[in-house]
Amino acid sequence: MPPRPYIARFSRVRPVVMILGGVAVLVVSSAGVARGGRLGRLPPLAALVFAGVVVAVLGAVRLVRARRRGWTALAVDSAGVRFAATVPDGEPRRFAWDEVSALVLFSRRTEFLHGTVKCVGVRIHPAAAGSPERHLALLEQTLSQVDLELHVWERLRELDGGPARSRLETAVAFHTEVRGWRFRRSRLEEAAWAHGPGVPVVAFTSGSYHDLVGWRADQRRLREILDDARLRRWGW
Repeated sequence: MPPRPYIARFSRVRPVVMILGGVAVLVVSSAGVARGGRLGRLPPLAALVFAGVVVAVLGAVRLVRARRRGWTALAVDSAGVRFAATVPDGEPRRFAWDEVSALVLFSRRTEFLHGTVKCVGVRIHPAAAGSPERHLALLEQTLSQVDLELHVWERLRELDGGPARSRLETAVAFHTEVRGWRFRRSRLEEAAWAHGPGVPVVAFTSGSYHDLVGWRADQRRLREILDDARLRRWGW
């Protein structure tokens, strides 16, 4: 019997509760206005109306987004690992097992209420496109060119240089944030062991966030610098 895949799905209850809660707040606020209150003279009532609209709209957006993604946020099966949305572009991505060298669990601190958001990421093999090793190799190759224009050289000097060599083994190439869904680490580890033998599941605290994904900002900036240099050479 083949091993079962692990699928983490978006919650349907939470966005529905948000919609109903927002509508309930609007009804209560409307009742207050009908009894003689005026929004302009009652700031708390106006705030309730605004909050009700925001909550209901956010719930509707989450519901529509989850439905478009087939209600599946994360899938680990014989084909590999699939994210319904990756940070920061929100695009869905699938990684075959021959691309993945580790699944990485970590979290990101948020400014709102000083909370944290859980994240699930993938560490891809050095030869795969988008790996930190490929980024470092491209950066070193670019810096070794003797015909670099001055403005390109100055912009390259602003880059951090990518993750430290000692942290390459855990540098995350792609990740998704756990928003509107949950996952069970034990089930995730079982699925990774069953479908991707040799692929570990490692965990870090929120204090390691920058070390894990911070290098990707330089990766994007390097691509932008090289694209801009090519356009300049073509006279655009």
